[in-house]
Amino acid sequence: MKKVIQILLICLIIAGIIVISTIGFNVGTKYAENTQINIYIGSEFKIEDIRSITDEVFGNTPVIIQQVELYKDMVQITVKSANEEQISNLNSKINEKYNLENDVSDLKITNNPNVRLRNIVKPYILPVAIVSIITIAFAMIVYRKLGIWQVLYETLMSIVAPQAILSSFYAVTRLPINRITVVISIIIYVASITFPMIHFSKLKSQTESKKAEKE
Repeated sequence: MKKVIQILLICLIIAGIIVISTIGFNVGTKYAENTQINIYIGSEFKIEDIRSITDEVFGNTPVIIQQVELYKDMVQITVKSANEEQISNLNSKINEKYNLENDVSDLKITNNPNVRLRNIVKPYILPVAIVSIITIAFAMIVYRKLGIWQVLYETLMSIVAPQAILSSFYAVTRLPINRITVVISIIIYVASITFPMIHFSKLKSQTESKKAEKE
């Protein structure tokens, strides 16, 4: 069963490499080319109410709605694209909902380019590299009696393999890359540098127990 799982994971990684090299990842609205529309409401509002309006205006198109400004009296609506008719309709419906008199010219509309994934991961590269090197060096020193090269290989694979599997899973399933993806990746990374230490510690204890029994 273990070999079957390993073969499936290898196939997933290969498929992921093919998808990434040909069509790339599917990025979420926040990281894709998008249009941000900032509308000043002047009072606190419920996200659910704005969501009802955006559903009418943009249909099934993914929309990100955020409260901005100190007093949370401005809404920021992020959508992949919005034409003049949709923006005008959006402004009219929000005016009607909150008794406003905003013109389309009063809205702050920003067209953002596609965010490169390398720019998303760039802040994490150096910290991850440093922690990984320290972790591997620590494992090789503390558990050297288990075999330095074996410890190096297992620790390195425990760090690289989960991230490769996660990336391939997102690429093949076409799940959008977003902020949650980054959080998941960090959680997996923390687990990937923790579990080998637990595994090596158990092996070391077993080896020492067997050695004590022989003596």
